[in-house]
Amino acid sequence: MTETAKMLKRVGYRRRAALFGRSFYRAFLVLAGLYAAVLLFSRLSGKIPDRFDPLTLLVIPAGAILWGCLALRRPTDPELARLVDQTTDTKDLYLTAALLSQSPGDYGPLVTRDAEQRATKIKPDVVVPFHWHRRLAHVVLALVVLFVATRAFPQFDPFGDVQMAQAEEKREQDLEKGRKATKLRTAQLKKKSDGMSEESDEVAKAVEKLKNDFKKTKRGDRKGNSKMLGQQQKMLGEKWRKLNNEKLKELFSKSSNSNQQFGGMSKAKMMKWSRELQDGSTESLQKEIDAIKSELQKLAKTTDPVKKAELREKIKQRLRDLEELASNKLDSKPLAAAVKRALKELEASKRDGLSTKALEALTESMALVKMELKEVAQSAKDLQELEKALAAIQAAKKLNGEGELDGEGMEDLESLEDYQEYYEQMLAEMGQGEGQGTGGEGFGEGGEVDENDELKSKFVNEKSKAEIRPGKVLLTLKDKGLSDRGDAKQEYRDSIRKVKQGVSEAIVKEQVPPGYLEGIKSYFDTLEENEQ
Repeated sequence: MTETAKMLKRVGYRRRAALFGRSFYRAFLVLAGLYAAVLLFSRLSGKIPDRFDPLTLLVIPAGAILWGCLALRRPTDPELARLVDQTTDTKDLYLTAALLSQSPGDYGPLVTRDAEQRATKIKPDVVVPFHWHRRLAHVVLALVVLFVATRAFPQFDPFGDVQMAQAEEKREQDLEKGRKATKLRTAQLKKKSDGMSEESDEVAKAVEKLKNDFKKTKRGDRKGNSKMLGQQQKMLGEKWRKLNNEKLKELFSKSSNSNQQFGGMSKAKMMKWSRELQDGSTESLQKEIDAIKSELQKLAKTTDPVKKAELREKIKQRLRDLEELASNKLDSKPLAAAVKRALKELEASKRDGLSTKALEALTESMALVKMELKEVAQSAKDLQELEKALAAIQAAKKLNGEGELDGEGMEDLESLEDYQEYYEQMLAEMGQGEGQGTGGEGFGEGGEVDENDELKSKFVNEKSKAEIRPGKVLLTLKDKGLSDRGDAKQEYRDSIRKVKQGVSEAIVKEQVPPGYLEGIKSYFDTLEENEQ
């Protein structure tokens, strides 16, 4: 029965495909109806979050395919034979042939012969025709209608649930965005930490080299000593300018204003933090951050709403103190941004759905704040070392100008302050120190001046509000002839004064290193002396 078997096999393929298509079609209609019902309920009531993106329509055919595969079964040979007999009017010929193994008899060879003869003439597409055009049109139409509904059907919010869900979703997105920013900045600082340590090592090596060069100076060798001091001043000045521009533009200037009050933060607390940062230390700030972390752990474990509110208020106040330090004292935008994110995360921790994530993000932000503070402190420490080095170089240049700079006798000197004090002491002994004591005109002799604090005076403590800039010329009159005695001298003085004002502005804008200020000042003093 070779031909009969081949024919039944082809019919079986088409039969399985037809059964799968029918199951898919029915499942598709059911799923499309459910999708439409849920979509309408969500858009009309707002009780279900709107997740009906057009791409979600792919769930319907995917689910229908899955259902069609699960519901598919393989038809048996007797079933296929009966189907062939029904469509070709063979009067149960193939059903009998399919059941010969179960009911053997003398007529078997005759049935087999007739079945084989007619098997080649039977067409499987006639036995199992595919009527797919109408069903496919229904599927496409349903998808088009649902697609238009997802895009065009408006969202109603009669109970306010949609607005609340959108606000919650935005808070969660902001929280995740903040965490990504914190992780990115943390990775940058970790990458820069090696560079920062290398930079600090470079400053330490440069200071150590300067000390060794001081000890190598020789009395009378003005040219050699001057060349060495000039090179050191240039190199250290560049390092100072780089650090001052990038890290601590306003730390020292703002820290000197001790009368300034910062919000609800105590003046003593702010000044203590500022002084420690200037010295390159963050001890008190590290204690503050550790205290915040400890309170965060308590907040995560506490279930009492009253205690939670108290802990949040304490943490909030500590974070605000750090924000004032970052914004008003240090002018550090990265540090201020990290603290502001921490404040937002603390606020988000009030939400039940975001409490755990917000506290985790807040812990990450505090770790970042710690890293930012260490960077500022290290920069401040390096900056101070460079300023001490430049001041020592300036004193050494004065002493070298007198031909008395000598490295002998400096073996016991260790710090840069020791070198500067040593040079200034030698200058004072030579009569080159700048005194302000009770001696006669010229160099002072120190000592105390008798004063009576009880006497009244008309002194008024005021500050000028005028900017450092040349004044405007309101009126000028020109005439030919010889000028009066002293006019040219007065114009010369006015010109020098205007140039000095312009230089003062340039010093402020360009941030001239401390080691160069004395030379600039003495240059203009020399111009005034020559004019006299």
